[in-house]
Formats: sequence, C-alpha cells, structure tokens
Amino acid sequence: MRFRAALLVLFALAGCNPDSLPSYVGSSECQSCHETQFEAWRGSHHDLAMDSATAGTVLGDFDNATFTYAGITSTFSMRDGRYFVRTDGPTGSLADYEITYTFAFDPLQQYLIRFPDGRLQTLGIAWDERPAGEGGQRWFHLYPGDSVLAGDPLHWTGRDQVWNYQCAECHSTNLQKGYDAATDTYETTWSEIDVACEACHGAGSAHVAWAGSNDVRDGSSMGLVAALGTADGGSWQFEAGSSIATRTATRTDHSQVETCARCHARRGAIAADYEPGRPLLQTHQPSFLDAGRYEPDGQILDEVYVYGSFVQSKMYAAGVTCSDCHDPHSLDVGSDPNAVCAQCHLPSVFDAPTHH
Repeated sequence: MRFRAALLVLFALAGCNPDSLPSYVGSSECQSCHETQFEAWRGSHHDLAMDSATAGTVLGDFDNATFTYAGITSTFSMRDGRYFVRTDGPTGSLADYEITYTFAFDPLQQYLIRFPDGRLQTLGIAWDERPAGEGGQRWFHLYPGDSVLAGDPLHWTGRDQVWNYQCAECHSTNLQKGYDAATDTYETTWSEIDVACEACHGAGSAHVAWAGSNDVRDGSSMGLVAALGTADGGSWQFEAGSSIATRTATRTDHSQVETCARCHARRGAIAADYEPGRPLLQTHQPSFLDAGRYEPDGQILDEVYVYGSFVQSKMYAAGVTCSDCHDPHSLDVGSDPNAVCAQCHLPSVFDAPTHH
C-alpha cells in the first residue's frame, strides 16, 4: 500500500486526479486490435492458469472415481452439473466439498475448494492429464511418499495450501488478496481469473484511449504501463568467424525479464503494490542460491522457476531476454527447439555429439 499511497501524493502535488490512473479493461478489449496475439494467448498455459469448474474446464474423472492415500479413500463425483469430492477435512473426518475452480491443465490439474472465511484451498489430490500410455489419466497425491493428514500445514486444508496466500498472485490478473489480519479472513478479487494481457502489460485503459485518439504516431509510450518489447533496435548477428551471435546493441532495459520473474522466480513478496515493468526487487525477494535448490553450477535442481538460474547464465549476461526464445503470448518455443538455439548458435558447431 505504501507505493500506491506515494503515487497518490505525487499525483496530488502535480495537480493530477488519482482517479485518472489507468484501470483494467479486460483481454476482450485488447483483442479488437491485437487479434493475432490474442489468438496465440488463447489456450496457452497463461490463459488456462485458472478457471471456474465447468464441463469445459474440468479434466479429472468425477464419475464416482476413488483414490486412497494414507488410509483415506476420497471419492470424486458430480451432482446437477457441479463437481464434488468426499475427502478428509480439517478435523480428519470425511465430508463433501464442492470444487469451485480448476487450477492449470497440463501436465496436471489441481482443484480449489472455497471455505466460508474466503480461503480457497488447493486439494492435495491432483489429476494427471498425460495420456494413459505415459502413465497419466489417473488421480495421484502431490506428496506420495508422505502421510499428510489433517493438522499438517501441508494438508490441503492447512495454511501452506491457501491459494489466496501461496498461489493466487501468479494465476490471476490484478489480484487483490483482501486479507484482514484482525479476522484472519480473505476477500480476494481479480479483474480476470487467468493470466491475461494486463497481468504483464499493466492496466490498459490509457493504452486504449491512446489507440482511439488521432495521435497514434506521437512517439510516446502509447499509454502502456509496461512496454515489454525491444526499443533499442538491437538484433542478434553472427560476426565473421564466430559460432555464437552477438547483439548489435548492448541491452540496458531488463523490464521484460523483471516482469516475467515476478512469477517465474522462487521468491517471496515483501510489498503488495506490484506494478508490471517495475524492478522485481522493489516488491519481491528471490531465494538465495541454497543447497538443494540449485545445482553447484547454478542449474535448476528444485522448483525454482527458471529466473534464478537464468540471471546467472552467460546468455543473460550477453543480453538474451525471455522473448528471444519464447513466443511471449503462446509461450511456445516452436515445434523444433533446435531451431530456437540455432538463432544464435551455429548448428555446424553446436548441433553435434561433441556439444553435449
């Protein structure tokens, strides 16, 4: 809240109306001008990061399927088009709980259950969406080697499985946790249930206003809160005799990486008022290079979400950014990952057994 309060003071001193700060308009508003990007995003992991539980979104077997874990048998069923699980609750007793939201879709899908205090709890039993031939199409527990029962912080009703606290920031757009410390309750809201356009680019009302004006060639920031493209004109080129491309301009703007890192880093939030495009360290603290999280050479070992390893790499030092390899809207690297690497690494040198 401190960041927003400071903004309001600055706007007041400048004679600006705080109500004129950009507001969220929704991805459908973006679609009218950015159809190609919208279609690439639709069906992506960002688009399907979370959704209401419906026949079109639920992937798991709810035809009275059962799954036993730690001596407790849970049953998945449907009634009147709604999805339920009968499983052990916060006291360990079996009870029926309605599935309100789906969480992700590939290679697994989790399910969220709403409690009266506003918490959404993530069920510890998940659906393996991989083909049956690969071992999928089955229920499984996220802690298979343990016996996580009621009272354990990792039990699906425990504090460590509170969606509002642990997961929500990276699965919805313009999320406001709405936590009340006095009552230990949540009143969480969002603009869009998934990771939509404005989750990365920021509130879009000023950009929409700019696009509807007669001054679309004014050379400004186009009303964007976060312009995440490459503005320095740099490109990757092979110099004579070199097997690795270099950038024609030194990259000085890392706002794209910082924006992606908000969710693609092992980190903790230290301030609530994040805005796309701001430096990550103003609101989040990445985890240290602790043993058990990274390999000794910095490569990923545990669930560290890429950023920590990437910023240690020679690629980052050379100026590589996320969209050099990933389509920023579909998130894909294409059907031939080798072709992505070949943009900067000569195949005649690197696409060989000697480079392993």
